Amino acid sequence: MPTTNATPTTPSAHATVGVPPTDTTLAAAAGKTAELAAESAAAADSDNRLSPAVAEALVNAGFARHLVGEKWGGSAARPGAVQDLARALATVGAGCMSAAWCGGVLAAVGRMCSHLPEEGQHELWGDGPDVPLAGSLAPLGVVREVPGGWRLSGTWDFASGVDHAHWTMVGAMVRRADGPPALRHFVLPRRDYTVFDTWRNVGLRGTGSNSLLVDDVFVPAHRSLEHHAVLTGEPDASAPRLHRVPLKLINGLFFVAPGIGAVEGALGAWTEWTANRVEISGVKTSSRPGVRLTLARAAASVDAARLLVERAATEADDAEVTPGLTLSTTRDYSTAVDLLLNAVNGLLRMSGARGQAQSSPIQRVWRDVHCMAGHAALQPDVNADAWAKHALGEE
Repeated sequence: MPTTNATPTTPSAHATVGVPPTDTTLAAAAGKTAELAAESAAAADSDNRLSPAVAEALVNAGFARHLVGEKWGGSAARPGAVQDLARALATVGAGCMSAAWCGGVLAAVGRMCSHLPEEGQHELWGDGPDVPLAGSLAPLGVVREVPGGWRLSGTWDFASGVDHAHWTMVGAMVRRADGPPALRHFVLPRRDYTVFDTWRNVGLRGTGSNSLLVDDVFVPAHRSLEHHAVLTGEPDASAPRLHRVPLKLINGLFFVAPGIGAVEGALGAWTEWTANRVEISGVKTSSRPGVRLTLARAAASVDAARLLVERAATEADDAEVTPGLTLSTTRDYSTAVDLLLNAVNGLLRMSGARGQAQSSPIQRVWRDVHCMAGHAALQPDVNADAWAKHALGEE
């Protein structure tokens, strides 16, 4: 079985998700980032965080600025921006899925911060859009309104890339006089929180999704936004399309696209190894019909997942946004995840004990993809049920 260093560092043609009509530089820069990420993928897995060099490369490649408004130097208004992002995430994912995941978080939080009041956006991006961001969006904090803003306390978990972030977004429920409590997000500079080394998960270890503590910090009003604005999209018709579309139209892509690249990278490594592998009996492993069937099924499953995400990215860029489109897109993200799980499960099963060794990229991708599948945005029952109710006219 090849070591981690044998993982292909140049993604195959299938490791790209679409070729968008765009002049952003993200997709091209992602190739170099993927090479760097692949070289340190095993170290990221054992260290439970990305190296500073890889974290910096993600920002320099353009992930942080990609969904930021053009006013601040971002690419959100460029044609084909979502397709470009999906392609870049898959490219980096072929080298290291954790690195690609953090790239997706950089882009996703940048898009969310684009819903801040202009003063808040200026504070983040007044000196340029390449700002490392992280986020832990579950409403775990305690907040009280004070003149000019809020005072915030609490502990938030699972903030991917927080060790390298300059700003982190967190969530809390805020009481309202005219209705039930509502989720708000608060953006904090690095000086306002303490990071704890708590990330010890079975997969996506390199994301460094550690916890942060906030102790009675003042957050001015211009660094806070309602979750509803992100969920439904910016109502201002002059805003870039990608700030006006519903969050669910693109949310799953940030996490599925890295998985597509990761499984394709694993498939390439597995195929190369299997072609030269010999059984104890002296028979070539590739002569077994079950092995060839596994290869064909895995390749077809990854292709199908890629096509689903390609379509979702294209529609996010160009299609008329309707409730049905958003629901079918979230359904397809979950389906793509199932296809990736099928592929990587087959590869690991046909790898034997050597494929389970810590030096094997197959087992790392297997762990990473299974952890990706547990993300709340990708749950198959929830996403399928919502779409089916719409299709049946029951909503």
